[in-house]
Amino acid sequence: MIEKVPVSKDLVSLDRLLEVLSRMNNSRVVVAGDSILDRYVWGKVSRISPEAPVPVVNVTHESVRLGGACNVVHNIQKLGGSSSLLSIVGDDANGQKLLTEMEKENVDISGVLSISSRPTTTKTRVIAHSQQLLRYDEEDRGELPEAVQEELLSRLEKLLPGAGVFLLSDYAKGVLSPSFAQKAMALAKDLGVPTFVDPKVATIDSFHGATILTPNNLEASQSSGCEIDSEESLLKAAKTLISRLNCGSLLITRGEMGMTLFENPDELKVFHIPSVAQNVYDVTGAGDTVIASMSLAFSSGASLLEAAVLSNIAAGYVVGIVGTAAISNGELEGVLRQSPLFDRRTGTFVTRGYGSEIRK
Repeated sequence: MIEKVPVSKDLVSLDRLLEVLSRMNNSRVVVAGDSILDRYVWGKVSRISPEAPVPVVNVTHESVRLGGACNVVHNIQKLGGSSSLLSIVGDDANGQKLLTEMEKENVDISGVLSISSRPTTTKTRVIAHSQQLLRYDEEDRGELPEAVQEELLSRLEKLLPGAGVFLLSDYAKGVLSPSFAQKAMALAKDLGVPTFVDPKVATIDSFHGATILTPNNLEASQSSGCEIDSEESLLKAAKTLISRLNCGSLLITRGEMGMTLFENPDELKVFHIPSVAQNVYDVTGAGDTVIASMSLAFSSGASLLEAAVLSNIAAGYVVGIVGTAAISNGELEGVLRQSPLFDRRTGTFVTRGYGSEIRK
């Protein structure tokens, strides 16, 4: 584990983030979660069907990309880190495609089980003129058989030693059931490996005791029962979740409003990081980029605030690309230097710490 360097006066400097980027090739993250194949059908629309009021898509080509937890490891690998995946795929052609694509990226797939009892989760999107017209899914969201869970836990025990972070990527497709998630997190805790979680509303209580959770604004609102429409209600929702889930920290991603980090429940520190996206074409997989880059940055010596700033800028880049995407280490360095959040006079990035009056 690389020693953490405290943030000086809660400022995030470009030099520190560049140092973190340079360390990423020495960091490894273990990712557990739902493997998804993202399939894209691309085409053009020039007429409406005479059979129903729907567009007729003239298909020009198809492509596949890594989705779900597979997109998380894709992001980690693209940033120069190394990743091990703990998951399942179906014993089918789509499962083989996922395994082949991950092998191409040098992902450690020794923790991936191929099972015949369910299909590989596949999301097919039909896109014309850079707009998504339709999505259809093939999946089985039932809880995994106990024998499969036990085998995954056995493999996890072999993967965790030496990892900087244990990342749980939940798409509510059945891998991270409450009992499995708690057993997996207990293994990580025993080894002193921090747990970073990207949760879904229905399963958020499964991740009690995590180091940090990264729900989006809607997920935080629904999970806490607090409608978030102001800074005060945002704080209320965050406090509710931190108390209920007994988590060390919370990062709420808020789309065009940026993201807000809540650290240290005992003496709550709250930082808002403005949005940096210039052109938003597709938010698919943006949460994957956030949790992947944040986990890898933390594994590489960043503080949580530094990791959050870096992940915010990385996500602002990928939402400008149609479909699930990732940013490379070199690309992120360039984006950091040109970011509108970077103040060249001070060499630091703009964040806003909330005053003590709203922490009460």
